[in-house]
Amino acid sequence: MTALPVEFSPLLDRLRSQNARPTGQRRVNATVVQTFELDGVYASWTVHLAQVGVTNVVAALGTHGLLEVLRPDVALLVGIAGSLKDDIPPGDVIVATKVYEIHGAKVSAEGSGARPDAVDTSLALWQTALYADVRSTCHFKPIASGDVVLDTKSGDLRRLLNSTYQDAAALEMEGFGFCKAAQRHRTEALVIRGISDRADGEKGAADAEGGQQRAAAHAAEVAVAVLLQHQPESTGTHPVPPKPPQPPERKGVWKRRAKVWLPLTAAVVALGIVVHSCGGDGGGTGGDDPTPLSGPVAPALPACDHAEPAPLVIAASVDKSESMRRAAKDYGDRAAGGTCLRVEVEDKNSGDGMRALVAGWRESDGAKPDVWAPAGSSWLSLARAGAKGKNARLFPKQAESIVQSPLTIAMPKPMAEALDWPERRFTWSQLAEWTKSADGFWAGHKKPEWGPFRLGKTNPWYSTSGLNATVAAFYAKTGTSGELAVRHIDDGGNQEFVKSIEQAAVHYGDTTLTFLSHLREADRTSPQKAMSYISAVTLEENTVAAYNAGYPCGALSTADGCARTTPPDTPLVAFYPKDGVPFSEHPYIELTGMSAAKKAVADDFLRYLQSPDVYGKRFAPYGFRTHEGRIPAKSALLTEANGVLPEASFTRMPMPEGAVLQELLEVWPTLRRRANVRIVIDTSESMNDVIPGTGDTKMARLKQAEANLFHEFTGSDRVGLWKFSDAYVLGGGHDYKELVPLGRYDQKLPGGTRAALLSANVAGLDADGATGLYDTLDAATTAMRDDYDPRAINAIVLLTDGHNEDGDSLTKAELLKRIKDPARPQIRVFTIAYGSKADEDDTDGRSVLEEIADASGGQAYDAKKAETIEQVITSVISNF
Repeated sequence: MTALPVEFSPLLDRLRSQNARPTGQRRVNATVVQTFELDGVYASWTVHLAQVGVTNVVAALGTHGLLEVLRPDVALLVGIAGSLKDDIPPGDVIVATKVYEIHGAKVSAEGSGARPDAVDTSLALWQTALYADVRSTCHFKPIASGDVVLDTKSGDLRRLLNSTYQDAAALEMEGFGFCKAAQRHRTEALVIRGISDRADGEKGAADAEGGQQRAAAHAAEVAVAVLLQHQPESTGTHPVPPKPPQPPERKGVWKRRAKVWLPLTAAVVALGIVVHSCGGDGGGTGGDDPTPLSGPVAPALPACDHAEPAPLVIAASVDKSESMRRAAKDYGDRAAGGTCLRVEVEDKNSGDGMRALVAGWRESDGAKPDVWAPAGSSWLSLARAGAKGKNARLFPKQAESIVQSPLTIAMPKPMAEALDWPERRFTWSQLAEWTKSADGFWAGHKKPEWGPFRLGKTNPWYSTSGLNATVAAFYAKTGTSGELAVRHIDDGGNQEFVKSIEQAAVHYGDTTLTFLSHLREADRTSPQKAMSYISAVTLEENTVAAYNAGYPCGALSTADGCARTTPPDTPLVAFYPKDGVPFSEHPYIELTGMSAAKKAVADDFLRYLQSPDVYGKRFAPYGFRTHEGRIPAKSALLTEANGVLPEASFTRMPMPEGAVLQELLEVWPTLRRRANVRIVIDTSESMNDVIPGTGDTKMARLKQAEANLFHEFTGSDRVGLWKFSDAYVLGGGHDYKELVPLGRYDQKLPGGTRAALLSANVAGLDADGATGLYDTLDAATTAMRDDYDPRAINAIVLLTDGHNEDGDSLTKAELLKRIKDPARPQIRVFTIAYGSKADEDDTDGRSVLEEIADASGGQAYDAKKAETIEQVITSVISNF
C-alpha cells in the first residue's frame, strides 16, 4: 500500500532492476493492481503491486479484498515507520516479528487500561530476511501499529508505548490491519519498515532531508531480496536455474510460479547494494557474506577439441571486452548439438553497435555478432525503437546483466575535498548551477589557481556514460527521468538548461578513455596540471576505482598506454547525486536467429560469467559490481580508499523509453558546446599507396569516409579545411594550403554552402609530394589562435600517413614548445596516424603524433590499419 502515488513508481523501478517482467494491469474491486514476473532462486514469482490506503482499518479491508481474489502464497507490507529505540537510527530497517495494535483499551473509573492485541508475522519469511543479501542494517523486532503519527519524546502515547509495548522498535499505521487480514486468509505475511525518523519532534527536519525516501528505499531493498531468496513450500530444495533449458529433475521447480502480493505503505524504492546480510537484532553482520552471491557455476556443456571450431561472436563495449575475452579463454571450446563452438569477443562501442545492428550489419562493421553486450540497457531500448523490417525482430525485449556499475560524478580528490567529500551530497541540479557559473566557481571556493569549472562528458551518440549524463541533465530540469516524454526533450526551456550545462564541457569523445588518458598524462606532470585540465567528469563507478588502482584507461585493456602502472598522484573520487543515479547494467543481449547450438552455448556462457568465481577473477578486480548490482563484502577495489563509497545510499534513476532517447540524441547536437575546428589532411605521395587486401588506395578509402568527417557538425559550428604536403608541390611557398576557410558550417559561400564545399574538396583531393608536417601544424595552430572562440571547443584534426620530411622546418622540440605555450590560447590537436608507415619514428616508446596530442591536450588516434579509417574518424569527430 502507498499513501502517495509518487511513492509507488520507484518500487516498480526496483523490480525492473531485478529483471522483473511486466505482464499487465487490472482492477481488483476498487484497487488497481500491476503484475510482474520475477525469477528468484527457488521460485519464479508472480508479483502483484497495489496501493490501498492509510490506517489499519483501510489496510485490513483492502488486504482482505485483494487476498480474496488473488490468493497469493505470500503477502509483504513494505514502507516506513518512526523509531522508538535510540539504538535504531533512521535508515535502518525493521523486519517485524510481531505487530501490536496499540489502541485497544478498557476505560473505567480507575482510568484507561491497555488491552494489547498482537499478531505474529511469518517465521519462514523473516527467517529468509535474516539471511537475505542486502546492504541495509536490519533489526528483527516487534513493532506497534496505530492510527496516529507520533512526533514527540513525551506525552500520553509515548508513556503508553514505553510502559505497555516496551519491546516495540517502531510505530506505524497499517501493519496490524494488514496482518489480521492475511491471518484470516492463512497467507504468509511479513511487515518490513524502513526507519524515516526518531518520532521525537524532529520529523519535519528528517523528512526535509530525505529521510522518508531513504527509509522506504532500504525497506524495498529488503523486500525484493526476500522474494529473490524465499523458498515457498513444495518447491523442493534446489534453486531455480537462471534460464531454460533446465535439467529434467528441476523442471517442476522452474514451472512452479508462486504468487506474491506486495502492498506498500510509503515506499520510495532505491538501489539495493549488497555488502552484507541483514543479520540479527544488532543489525548487519559485516565481514564475510554468510551466503554466496549465487551457486558456483562451471560450464554445463562438454568441452570439445576441433581444429576449426565455429565462432559464437559477442560484440562487447570496450570497458569490459578484455575481461570477457579472458573469461572466454578460460571457458574454452564447448560442444552443443554436435557442433564445437568458441566464444569470440570483439570490441564494439555501444552506440556504434546499436546503429550497425539497426541499419543491418555490414562487413565493414566487423564480425557480425550473435550476442551484443553494450554498457547499458538504454541501447537495447534505442535499438528496439529504431529497427525496421526484419531487423526489428532481432532484439529481445530485455536481457540479463553481466555486471553493473552506477554513474558517478568524479572529481580530482583535492577538488572534491574542497567540496566536503565524502560527507557532502549534491544533486544534478546543483551540478548544473556550478557549470553555469563556471568561470568564478573555484575562485568562490578560494582556489582561483584551479581556473574555471571544467566538465568532462562523453558523446551520448556513442557512450553510455554520456547518454546517461544527458538524461540526468534533463532530469535536473524536469524532475523526472523514467517519465521523460518527447515533449520534455522538445521543450525550449529544458533545452536551454541542458545547453547551459554543456558549455562547461572541455570536449567530448566516444569513450571515457579520452579524459582519463589526458588526466593521467597531466597527473604525471603535476597535481596542479591535473586539476586545471578537468574539474568533474561523469564516469561509471568501476572506472573511478580502476583508474585509482593504476589502470590509466579506467579498465582492463590491451590498447596502447592502457597497461597497469602505478596509481595516480591525484586520484579521482566519486559523488553519487542524491536525486538519482543512472546505472550501466551491461546487458547480455542474445540476438534472435541463432542456431540451437549457439543459443545453448550463449546461455551457458552467461551463467558462467555471472558465477561468483568468474566475477571475482575477471570483473571485481576492475571495479564492477555483480550482475545483481551488489558489492561483495570482501571487495578489494570498491572501497573509499579507491575513491568510491560502497556504503552510499542512493536512488536508481530509471531510463526513459526508446522513442524518448531517440529524440534526445536527435536534439543533442544542437545543445552541445559548439566546435571551432580546422581539419588538416596529408596529401603527400604516400597517400596513393594501396591498402593490402583491399585494392583501394589510402586516399580512395579516405574519400569514402568523407561523410564521417562532417556529419556531426551543425550550423552553429565553425569548420575549415587545409591540405598539406610540401611547398614545391603546392606552389605557394608553404607546405600547406587552405581549401575552405574557417566559418559557420551552414554559411552560404560562392559555389554553395560551406558544408557542401567541405565535402567537395575532400572528394577532389590528389596525392603528391613529401610531408611537411611540423611547419603545417605550427601554422594551423597559429591560425586557430587568431580565430579563437572562448565559447567553443577549439581544435585541429590532423590526419597524416607519414612523418615530417621537411628538413628545413622547425624542430619537433620547437613545435611542441609552441603548441603548449601557456601564454597563448589552448588549441587541442587530435591526431590520426593513417596507414602502417604513419608516425613510425618513436622516441622512448612514444610517437611524435602522441607527443603532439599530449602537448596540446588532444588525443592521438591509431588508424595504422588503414581499412579502419571510417571508424577512427568517427571516434575523432565525436569529440565535437
